[in-house]
Amino acid sequence: MSKIFRIFVFVCLCMLGVTSSVYAGVRFITDVPRNSFAGKAPSNPTSSTQNRCAAIGYRETARTCKKGTIPTNPCPYSGNYYKSCCDEEYRYTREYCLKRGLTPSSHSCEGKYACRD
Repeated sequence: MSKIFRIFVFVCLCMLGVTSSVYAGVRFITDVPRNSFAGKAPSNPTSSTQNRCAAIGYRETARTCKKGTIPTNPCPYSGNYYKSCCDEEYRYTREYCLKRGLTPSSHSCEGKYACRD
């Protein structure tokens, strides 16, 4: 009977070892689970970002710019929204033109210039 008891205990311990797993990991103090109050993401983060950008005048996207124009001056909350669309030639800073011995255009678009020879 003691042999059967030992076999029974052995089988139970083996099954316990198979069914229970121990997980180890590293957690950082800055890790916040998504379902906790501090780490709760907005229900629609795109909409929230879009609203924040639109509220301060950043409504353009690369898709809303007409052909021959480029989005200029990105929103500080998202690089997907821009202040305006400028003609493609207005893509350089004044300093960029001057460093290359070129003349910046007399007009700018959102602080960007066209470089002229």
